[in-house]
Amino acid sequence: MHPYEMGVILRQRHKEESIKLRYGSLYTVIDLLQQRAFIDARETGRDGRRPERTVYEITPAGRDELRAWMADLIAEPTKEYPQFEAGLCLLPVLPPDEAVALLRAGLSTIAQADH
Repeated sequence: MHPYEMGVILRQRHKEESIKLRYGSLYTVIDLLQQRAFIDARETGRDGRRPERTVYEITPAGRDELRAWMADLIAEPTKEYPQFEAGLCLLPVLPPDEAVALLRAGLSTIAQADH
C-alpha cells in the first residue's frame, strides 16, 4: 500500500494508542525502509486528478527484520510498557506458532526476573 493508505489504516485501527505515530513522518520512514531494502516500490499510479502514489511491498529482508524486531519486542520484555504493547499490537504479522513461542519465551524471562 502507499503511505497515505498506511496512515488511514493505522488511524482506523487506533494504533496511535500503542505505537508512537507521527503521520507526517510516514514518508520519511518509507524512504528509510526502502534505502535499507526492507521494502520495494511495486507500482506507481495516479487515480484521476489525485497526486501520483507509489505502492510498496515488504521484501524478504524486510520480513526477516520484522521477525527479528518482533522477537525482541515479545520474547525479551522490557519495563517500558508501550514497547511491549506495541509488540502485542503487531503480533498478527507473525505465524501463530512463532507468536506463541515468543510469548512463552517472554513469560519465561519475566518469571526468571521475579526470582
